[in-house]
Amino acid sequence: MTERRLSAREVVALVADEGSFTELPAPERESGSGQPDGPLSWQGYDTSHARARERTGEAESVVCGTATVAGTRAVLLAFEFGFLGGSLGERTGDRLESAYAHARAHHLPVVPLVATGGSRMQEGMLALTQLQRVARQSILTREAGLPQIAVLRDPTTGGGWATLGAGADVTLALPGAQIGFAGSRVRPPDADPTAYTAKAQVAAGAVDAVVRAEELRGVLGRWLGLLAGAGARGAPRSAVRGDSQVAAQGGPGTAAPQAAGAATEDAADTTAQDTADTTAQGTVGSGAQDAADTAAQDTADTGAQDAADTTAQDTADTGAQDAADPTGAGTPGPTARRPAPEARAGAAPAKRPPLDLAPHETAPPPPAPLGATGLPVTGWDAVQGARAARRPRAEAYLAAYFEQRVTVSGDRCGGADPEGMLCGFGAHEGRTVAYAAQTGTATRPAGYRTAARLIRLADRLGIPVLTLVDTPGAANDAEAERQGVGAAIADLFGAVAGARVPITTLVIGEGGSGGALALAAPGNTWATPDSYFSVIAPELAAAILKRGPREVEATAHQLRIRPQDLVELGVIRGVVGASSGSVS
Repeated sequence: MTERRLSAREVVALVADEGSFTELPAPERESGSGQPDGPLSWQGYDTSHARARERTGEAESVVCGTATVAGTRAVLLAFEFGFLGGSLGERTGDRLESAYAHARAHHLPVVPLVATGGSRMQEGMLALTQLQRVARQSILTREAGLPQIAVLRDPTTGGGWATLGAGADVTLALPGAQIGFAGSRVRPPDADPTAYTAKAQVAAGAVDAVVRAEELRGVLGRWLGLLAGAGARGAPRSAVRGDSQVAAQGGPGTAAPQAAGAATEDAADTTAQDTADTTAQGTVGSGAQDAADTAAQDTADTGAQDAADTTAQDTADTGAQDAADPTGAGTPGPTARRPAPEARAGAAPAKRPPLDLAPHETAPPPPAPLGATGLPVTGWDAVQGARAARRPRAEAYLAAYFEQRVTVSGDRCGGADPEGMLCGFGAHEGRTVAYAAQTGTATRPAGYRTAARLIRLADRLGIPVLTLVDTPGAANDAEAERQGVGAAIADLFGAVAGARVPITTLVIGEGGSGGALALAAPGNTWATPDSYFSVIAPELAAAILKRGPREVEATAHQLRIRPQDLVELGVIRGVVGASSGSVS
């Protein structure tokens, strides 16, 4: 880090609207408050603590308060690295716990502005256990349906990274920030230092974006506006779990997460700049956030989606609603055997009751078609149209659909697929809609996991989802297998099946087998005229059936993969923007 580190007050001023910050009162601590040199009687600790107070003007390593960021109110948790390296001690934990509780009580998003080396060595295990307190507060805030958007400053290492940073819903990083569980003094001697940078963490799928300091308020404001502003769901989500005590008191709705980690602070008697590399982190990172990410998986096999299949035949002759073109651009085509759209939601399991969606939170409309409007005559015509080089891809559809967007990047498991899956949130006609869009390439495992992460986050926040299907299929190379492509697809199937918010899908190009179907909403999938959806690519189907190359075109037609075929089969609801009279 070559630039001067910002103090806690300076970073607050950087992101908060002028004059809007109000500091929260620090909670009183009685137990051990008068014990000399802290809970471990660490010789010289009181002197180091006093020196840190004098040097920074702060009473502890974190400053907590409320502010508006580009017009959206939030709770800010600003770490002061000059105070013993921003380390977490018992009083730090007190302040963080109180600030999270304030956020839940007032239904405010939380923005950790992190610059810390980890737990405070002079308080030993009592300091380390603050990570458990922080992780629990983060989980309770998640369960209350409130977004957490972390800004990672230099350095963000140790337990602070493993809880406040990596545990947030969205992570933004300042350029040049040192980010990693291992601090600079505890890494292997031959460790590549570039692996611990903000840029490397984006590539590894652990950070969503690197944002320059001068752009931070605007970018953070867009995120807060989309996830917690007027266009997003505004009601508290404590009722989602059926536990009214979770949001306000941290009651019995969730079990205390287990956190194991080690981080030490060695900045006791140094100046603020000298403490840059004095933090020492070690051993095991906290897995507290994993519990929240995997909880939604429990609903994957509950059979909620089966309702769509059982009602499809009953609705075959009632397609008045489905017959309307959702974009106003043309007729959707035949309506025979379409699954009822409301059947997609099904009956959620008892432990995850459905969201009480407001009237405006219906499924988002599918985008209008940007390519050809004439329906294909043959199945092979459909394949050629979907594979045409000039056919509009996901980026064009997203740009036309949303007034503004922010990007979610990375699967939080070590990978990212920015070329194959575009994920994020955007504003469409005054409300926030999440999106996951395939780009026409073979989707990598990280792409599926990123989409699953996006859908689960949207589900927690009560934000509807739009998905765009366009892939010849999942990546099938050896590296994809080593990266767990099968498990990644299963994870996405589970995220879609378990979602309680409405999901709309538009097939905009190739719909290649299960790698495409995993992103599709049962009962609410549409298609453009220049698309197809198939159990397998026609060439591969012909090969499996031991047919020659000359029979590929006939096989494509036999598979009934044209958009109008899919409507008649009940696989999709309709074709958006199809020209009248184009059905063969």
